[in-house]
Amino acid sequence: MFIANLIEQSRLVRKFNVITNEGLYEVIYNGTGMGYEEIIVNGEIACRTNSYLWYVPQFEFLIGNTSAKVEVSVSVWMKIQHFNLIIAGVSVYSE
Repeated sequence: MFIANLIEQSRLVRKFNVITNEGLYEVIYNGTGMGYEEIIVNGEIACRTNSYLWYVPQFEFLIGNTSAKVEVSVSVWMKIQHFNLIIAGVSVYSE
């Protein structure tokens, strides 16, 4: 069982409380970095990529011991256009 509750959002940030069989995790996608994007899990950087030319469309990382993926696309207006959080192959949040 995986549950993701969106608790904060802005143009280039999504913040979730994620419940897994292992417990509660805070997961943040941050696209506001100067030349990079990152995924933060419980305050630790789980994944960081350079995005000098444009935003990276996919991030793979772990939430506890469980595989996770974020798929994201950003519009030319510098705003998230599509966002999908996938945990263990199951989409738990999509916009």
